[in-house]
Amino acid sequence: MKKRYAFMDVIRFVSMAAIVYYHMIITLYLSGIRQLESVQFLFENDNIHVATVGVGLFFMISGAGLMLSTQNEEHLNLKKYYKKRFFKVLVPFYLVYLMWLVAFMLLTGEGLSNIYTSGANPLAFIFTLLGMDAYLSSFGVATFSLGIGEWFLGALVIIYLIFPFLRWAIKKSKLISLIVAIAYFIILINVYPFFPFAAKVPGFVNVLCKVVEFFLGMLLISVIDKLPRLLCLIAPLPVILVSLFLPYTLPINQNLLILIQNLSFFLFFAGLEGLFNKIPRVIKVISVLCGFSYEFYLVHHVIIEYMTIQHIGVPFSNKDILVLFIEELAVITLFAILVKGILNIPKLMKRLKSQKQSSD
Repeated sequence: MKKRYAFMDVIRFVSMAAIVYYHMIITLYLSGIRQLESVQFLFENDNIHVATVGVGLFFMISGAGLMLSTQNEEHLNLKKYYKKRFFKVLVPFYLVYLMWLVAFMLLTGEGLSNIYTSGANPLAFIFTLLGMDAYLSSFGVATFSLGIGEWFLGALVIIYLIFPFLRWAIKKSKLISLIVAIAYFIILINVYPFFPFAAKVPGFVNVLCKVVEFFLGMLLISVIDKLPRLLCLIAPLPVILVSLFLPYTLPINQNLLILIQNLSFFLFFAGLEGLFNKIPRVIKVISVLCGFSYEFYLVHHVIIEYMTIQHIGVPFSNKDILVLFIEELAVITLFAILVKGILNIPKLMKRLKSQKQSSD
């Protein structure tokens, strides 16, 4: 495996754009600015939904990236691994949570009692400290969620906890672990409708399903150099074309279809690696932007909501949607860079101190 693949940055960028695009459009509907039927065609058809692809690719690329970053470690240092995850995942979440809480109070003039209306027990703040509040609130659990990172942050935290086991399984036997994962997923999607939370939390937003996408990202990146690029391009095309253009709904389990689609898009982008390598300047820009991807995900939802509601009561055309999308992408990127900059202050201070000591 290489240390870095261009297609991974492209997937990450596409995932970021797709999630922002969907959330912007659905917020237009939820805010009463546009009717659902007037915007629904912009993000889904009979067989594919831009959000399920964007989020699915996000989980796959997260698994691939983490597998890639630990490829040189024969045995994972668990203490070092969990410490690094804490500082890379939860510390940025704490910062964004605090920033948005203060900003919301300043912008609305509301106090904490008006912001936290879920009736959560004070002890439920432990869910916030664990990054699980938004995920658990989707199950109807009263938490202190502000929507930071949404449900997929909590799902990601759970998957990161079990990543060492998934990595061990792949290193032991790729084939056996793949067979077990497939069997697990088939059983899961067949029994999922009987779960008491199935109606409230569909499988494609549940960690029970997303862990399979994360695992497949890990597995694929570990064998990606052995897969012919032409095969990666051609094999997924039927799934992609049918999903995009078939005018009636496929008679297939929705969770299975989503998994197949995300797998197909991942392979297709991998097949374009040679093309991406021919446009290094474009990839360099994308790579820089992807360096703020996690902070991007943390801030995007609250910024979209705040910017979108400013247009309530104003006629909103499809051209206005495009303009708003570009504006929101720009603002979210700026705030993601700001958060990243604040988080890097301790490192900068340490570096300056070290330089000063060496000069003395």
